[in-house]
Amino acid sequence: MGFRTIENDIKSGVLNKAAPVLLCGEEQFLVNYYEHKLVALFSGRKDSAVDDNSSLSELDISVFYGDEADDEAIMAALDTFPIFLPARIVLVRNHQGFQSAGGASNRGGGKSSSASETASEKITQKKNGLADFILHIPETARLVFTVGGVNKTRALYKAIAKHGTVYEFTRLNEADLINFVRKRFKTMGADAGQDVLDAFIYATGYLEKDSGGDLFTVENDVYKTASFALSEGRTTIAHSDVEECLPGVLRTDVFAMLDAISTGRKAEAIRLLENSLAGGENVFRLLSLFTGHFEIMLGYKELSAEGHSSAKITQILGERSDWRVKKLGGFAQRFELKKLQTILRRLYETERMIKSGDIAERLALTVLLAGL
Repeated sequence: MGFRTIENDIKSGVLNKAAPVLLCGEEQFLVNYYEHKLVALFSGRKDSAVDDNSSLSELDISVFYGDEADDEAIMAALDTFPIFLPARIVLVRNHQGFQSAGGASNRGGGKSSSASETASEKITQKKNGLADFILHIPETARLVFTVGGVNKTRALYKAIAKHGTVYEFTRLNEADLINFVRKRFKTMGADAGQDVLDAFIYATGYLEKDSGGDLFTVENDVYKTASFALSEGRTTIAHSDVEECLPGVLRTDVFAMLDAISTGRKAEAIRLLENSLAGGENVFRLLSLFTGHFEIMLGYKELSAEGHSSAKITQILGERSDWRVKKLGGFAQRFELKKLQTILRRLYETERMIKSGDIAERLALTVLLAGL
């Protein structure tokens, strides 16, 4: 994980030298966080927030953005001697030199193909100019690039990878996400038990496949939940706080429905279904959740029979949340293997019938639950 490496490098002093640093990757929360942390490290200040309008930014910190990041200006900033700080800090955000070559296209702008190629060559030369300059960063300067995705074949990336350090921040796994949430609850003056943490993390949806959520969203959910509990005079987060504050918590109703279904309480399962629909839950989303859960349950049933542990089953199924797999595995043990296979067939058939217009959406789900 990129954040583990950079934390170790900060502690060991590896980054206290005039070499370029690239912070990149899918998890932009961590990119931003470590940009601020490096500013604190290089400036010797505890407060690392970069205010581009502050006198400090104008005098000893230079910030460049995307298309406006002129390489000559960046090199000139690096050559400028610091006034108040130990080193001149140059931050370059979303530099075009990390993007794929040939990104600009000639869309009827009147320029010939050869003219476009000439312009592209000049741009490449400029990028390589900065890539070459990286070898000669003064001891009095620190250069930090931040960007999302990168093309690792570009000269600028290769130069940083060879002569500096690249930290790529991917999505957190379950254990790291739990630590992330726990620390931010603690910062707010609140805490939560493991069961509540598991439910909270599941409700955020961060660990789901193809999740669009990120750490910015998770941090905001922490803030909302902790603030709600504290406003009620409690420092310990409860399940009710999670249910109150996270819109995505309707997922947990599916667990309640599964519990009711697996113990023969069909009337309760249907009541829970109606409550979810009345609360604005989408029929296809509910159906998708049911299908996904029963697919995991079937996989868990088959793999546990082969002697695999829950952690191994999570890995084999390609899931991120071991907690989710364990919980669904508990439900799976209440069903015979053939029953799970039959339920999955009914789920697939129900989706087909709804999409073809053979049956109304809500009626289809009610009939489905009644027949399980």
